[in-house]
Amino acid sequence: MNLGTRLYTWLRGEFVGEDTFGNRYYRERRALRGRRERRWVLFNGVTEASKVPPEWHAWLHFTADAPLEGKR
Repeated sequence: MNLGTRLYTWLRGEFVGEDTFGNRYYRERRALRGRRERRWVLFNGVTEASKVPPEWHAWLHFTADAPLEGKR
């Protein structure tokens, strides 16, 4: 993770939850009017998309409003 991502997360991010791999999930605190909120993950260790559990993948891609299970 780079400095820009950390700074953006600190300034604009709201913590949503953490999965069993230790990945942390965030969403935008205030989305602009007429635009969906941004959602992102900060990986614990190596950035590897296969380390995202299905319930969090669905949340990241706006298929689910909230993750179904796992640590929150």
